[in-house]
Amino acid sequence: MRGLDRGLSPYADWFVDRLRSAGVRVTVTSVLRTYATQARLYRRYLAGQSRFPAAAPGTSKHEKGLAFDLQLVPPVYSDAGALWESMGGRWGGRFRDPIHFEV
Repeated sequence: MRGLDRGLSPYADWFVDRLRSAGVRVTVTSVLRTYATQARLYRRYLAGQSRFPAAAPGTSKHEKGLAFDLQLVPPVYSDAGALWESMGGRWGGRFRDPIHFEV
């Protein structure tokens, strides 16, 4: 997956391929973010303009290429989160961000 840390990318690619092979339509919505982009998302979150939480700039794993967000159809986030966690990852559904997957 472009934008991810080189060590994480093969695992994320396998994860997405596994979901797709199970019939899930997967869209990668966010990977690597700049500090400025994270700051904008964080301001929107604080203003109540975002459905999903955003970490404060400088603290997001997106800024280091260690996180990605997915849109899943059907929305099988709990199952996807369990699979990602079984691989040693951390799923954002544990902190109100079901679209978020990180290490």
